[in-house]
Amino acid sequence: MAALTTLKQCPPFSMLPDLAMRHIHIPDLDRYPKINLKNELFHNNTGQRFVGGQRFMSVNESVLKRITRTFFDAGFWECLDEARNEVTRQQAPWIGKTGDHIAHLLGFLSSLKQKVFPYIEEVSEERIAQYMETRDWATSYVRCMAWHRHTFGLAVVGGDDVVRVYVKSTNVNPFVLKSPSQTQITCLEWRPLCPAEIVIGCREGLCFWIVDNNVQLGRTTVPTQTFKHPANLPITSLQWNKNGNLLATSSIGDRSILIWEPDSGHMQPLKRLGPPASLVKWSPDNDWLFASTVDRVFRVWNCYNKWTTERWVCGDGGNVQTACWSPCGRFLLFVSTSEPILYRLQFAQQQISTVNEDKEVLPIADLNACSLDGNQTLIGGPVQQLAWDPRGNYLVITFKTTNSIAIFRTFIQKFDLQISAAYYLSGETATEYPTYVCFQPIYKKDDRSVLTIAWSSARIQYYAFD
Repeated sequence: MAALTTLKQCPPFSMLPDLAMRHIHIPDLDRYPKINLKNELFHNNTGQRFVGGQRFMSVNESVLKRITRTFFDAGFWECLDEARNEVTRQQAPWIGKTGDHIAHLLGFLSSLKQKVFPYIEEVSEERIAQYMETRDWATSYVRCMAWHRHTFGLAVVGGDDVVRVYVKSTNVNPFVLKSPSQTQITCLEWRPLCPAEIVIGCREGLCFWIVDNNVQLGRTTVPTQTFKHPANLPITSLQWNKNGNLLATSSIGDRSILIWEPDSGHMQPLKRLGPPASLVKWSPDNDWLFASTVDRVFRVWNCYNKWTTERWVCGDGGNVQTACWSPCGRFLLFVSTSEPILYRLQFAQQQISTVNEDKEVLPIADLNACSLDGNQTLIGGPVQQLAWDPRGNYLVITFKTTNSIAIFRTFIQKFDLQISAAYYLSGETATEYPTYVCFQPIYKKDDRSVLTIAWSSARIQYYAFD
């Protein structure tokens, strides 16, 4: 096997042609909106709150009456705590002992359930953040972004769960999509072949919006339609197929991939035993649907063969952190959380009979952290996100613990892919790091590939490739 491409093969910072090329003036980018969310986000101070467990009690209230009232006021678990507290133990020791036995039994059943179903856990905000492609998702100023596929429009999700849609003119205020039912937004995407529809995945499920001039800045309204997960779980990943008639979603609390037909309201689950799904990526040609899980297993579904699936397992534990398809749909790149190695999975064209060699997983790049300028600047390490430009010439990689963006050149042939380290992009300060990246689609034949970078400082940068 040929030696892997490594980050050490990139020229030192001092030898790069205009480091990150940040200072080259590109007139086309002047018309892009200037965005910095730090000034737009609202952080409301939390005032004094009444804690439901604190209440005034009558001195003459009996133990059973107090426990019964607690049950109806605050639920079973507060009732159990009331039965086991010191006051109850003094007034009715047998009730306290009974509460202890019930608590121990429930603890045993919970641990047994965890052993039998190890992936069933509460879908908390911290757990969601663990599987996001966004770095520091829970605290980031920008949680994710999405470009319209056919016309200029950038949707940006802020840390306040407000979606701002920017158009090309820098003098126009963004459209604002805001709703009380839209919390803990994890993902969003514009609907293909549709001028103004966008879908948002969040804690409450799916929210569909029509973005037009009736959506005014600062106006709180409701989505045009919403869909809830069948198990009332949050949506943690979504993607449209290229025709815009099918929407694939996943949740880290559910083993099934859900295929929605929003126009008819029909939903089809793709069920498989094993760990819950964490990430879905539809191939550009609609042939395949990649789905990773919260554990080692990941699958690729054949969309035209009755949703048959092929299964792989990551080595050395961990799970797939991020993945991306080549623009031609013949190659899938992914990185797991267990090792900073970039892997390639090749898919033959559908009219060609597939053989085992077509589906071999091959390592193509070593992304271990290394020093670029005498141990002062580190690049690489555990990978956060992958993004492939629409022309298939550049692969962008961000990392979990280092602050620069690695740029690789890619050369796609019919049944081969070559990759080589090119250069790096850095923030305005040494502490600034990218939280989310995405490419703008190519609208015209002579358009340049434009990378959109959300930095930890809340600013959004546009970088145009040759």
